[in-house]
Amino acid sequence: MKIITFLAVIVVFTAMVTITANAQNDPTKVQKNEQTTVQQDSNKPVNTICPVSKEEADPEVTYTYNGKTYALCCNSCLKKFKADPEKYISRLSDDGKSIKKQNQEK
Repeated sequence: MKIITFLAVIVVFTAMVTITANAQNDPTKVQKNEQTTVQQDSNKPVNTICPVSKEEADPEVTYTYNGKTYALCCNSCLKKFKADPEKYISRLSDDGKSIKKQNQEK
């Protein structure tokens, strides 16, 4: 009887070690972590200058439009941006660090 109990304990212990090792090397967990990182990066604003006031943007005042997050300098600009995002997005340079010159705007 003692031998059967001993063997049962060994089998359970081996199974637990195997399950733990497999869980740590699970590629789906790694993929989930990578997806989380991507999601966090997508919430980072694409611009550093407010497209409404043309002043430095506050990364805490943001609005997501068409899957991109835009930073604005204040809540007043946020309200204007929400009313016509395309108008203000078109003002931004491709890298979001400056405003296009007047003659380039439509």
